[in-house]
Amino acid sequence: MLVAQTEEGLISLAQRFSLEQLKLWKKEKQFYCPSCQSPVQLKAGTKKIPHFAHLKKTCVAQHEGETDYHLDGKRKLFHWFSSHLEVELESYLPDIMQRPDLLVDTPSQKYAIEFQCASLSSSALTKRSIHYEKGNYMPLWIMGAKRMKRLSTYMYQLSFQEWQFLTLSDYTPTLLYFSPSTNQLLKLEHLIPFSSQICYAQLVVLSPHEHTFHDLFSTHTQPQFFSSWIKKKKAWRTHYILYPNQKLQPFLHALYENNIPPSHIPAEAGMPLPSLYMVETSATIWQTWLLLDLMQQKQVGDLVTEKELGRLWLYRIRKRHIVFRPLPMAPVAVEQPLFEYIEVLCRLGMLTYITSGVYKIRRPYTIPKQTSDAFLEDGQMMKRWLNQAKEVT
Repeated sequence: MLVAQTEEGLISLAQRFSLEQLKLWKKEKQFYCPSCQSPVQLKAGTKKIPHFAHLKKTCVAQHEGETDYHLDGKRKLFHWFSSHLEVELESYLPDIMQRPDLLVDTPSQKYAIEFQCASLSSSALTKRSIHYEKGNYMPLWIMGAKRMKRLSTYMYQLSFQEWQFLTLSDYTPTLLYFSPSTNQLLKLEHLIPFSSQICYAQLVVLSPHEHTFHDLFSTHTQPQFFSSWIKKKKAWRTHYILYPNQKLQPFLHALYENNIPPSHIPAEAGMPLPSLYMVETSATIWQTWLLLDLMQQKQVGDLVTEKELGRLWLYRIRKRHIVFRPLPMAPVAVEQPLFEYIEVLCRLGMLTYITSGVYKIRRPYTIPKQTSDAFLEDGQMMKRWLNQAKEVT
C-alpha cells in the first residue's frame, strides 16, 4: 500500500521522496493502516518501490499481496486521473469495508477503481462489485497489461479470468488493461468471440498526454476484423475435426444424422453478432444448432414465429448445447443473440419478415458441396450481410 496514517496525518508515497527522507521517517515515525489502524512498516530500498506493509495479514480491506507492478500501476493511474479530476488513493470506505486502489469523483458519477493484477474468482469479483454499488460507487476493473495475449492484429486469446472483467462502454463490450512500463491504458472494444477463448476486438491505446478519464467510456473505433473472421472460419472448417471435444459429441452426432460433414456446416452459421460476448459456445456451433432444429420442424414456405424460435433456443440452452458466459460486470439478455441472428437470416434471404414476431422461410440453409465451395460461400454470406445490414454490426 502507498498510504499510511501517522500522528501528523496521512502520508502518500504516490509522491516521490528521496531515500534519505524515507530512512529518516522509518526512524522517527510510527505508521498505521488507515483501514484497520494496525501498525505497518515502511519498506524502502533500492530495488523495490517504497510502500507500506502490514506486520500481520489481518486487515479486512487487504485483498492481495502487492507487487512492484501493481504499486507502480496504481501510482501512475493516480497521477493520470488526478491531473483533471478529484482522485483519492487507497481511500478506505468503512460502510462497505472496502479499499479500492482509486476513488474518482466526476460530476455525474463516483468510481471505485481496482487495478487487478492477481487472479480473482467470480464470486469475489461479484461480492466486491456489489459492495461498491451499495456505496453508490461504480466499480471499474482495470487488468494488468501482462495478461493480454495478442495473437494477431485483431485476434486475442482471453482467459476465463479476463472475460469476467468485461463491461459495456457506450453499449460496446470492453476490457481495460494498464501497462505501468509504458504508462498506457489498453482498451479492447467491440469484442466478438469466435470461440470460448479466441476473440476479435479493436485495440485502442490511451495515454495521459492525449486522453482523460472520460475517454475510457467512449467508443473510438468501428469493427474492422470481418475479413480476419472469415479466415478463421476457413481454418475452423479445415481443422476442427482434427481436435474432437467430448462435450461436442451431440453436435457432431447431429451433423452426422443430417449427412453434414463438420467441414460443410451451413454458410449461414458462424456470423459475428454484437451480443456474441454473452455466449461461451462458438457462434459457428450454436447457429448451426438453430438452423438444424428449425429445418427439422419446418419446411420452405412455412411460417415460423419468434416464440417457436425462442423455444428451440431455450431447449438447447437447457441441454447445455448452448452455454452463456458468467459476466458479473455486464448485463446478459438471454434472447438477444437469438433476435440478432433472426435479423441476420432475414438479411441473408433465408427468412422474410411477415408481421410482428412472424417470419416466412424462403429457402433452406446453404450446405456446400465441396470444401472449396464452403470458403467461397462464407465470404459471399459475410459480404452480403455487411452490405445490407451495417446497422446490425
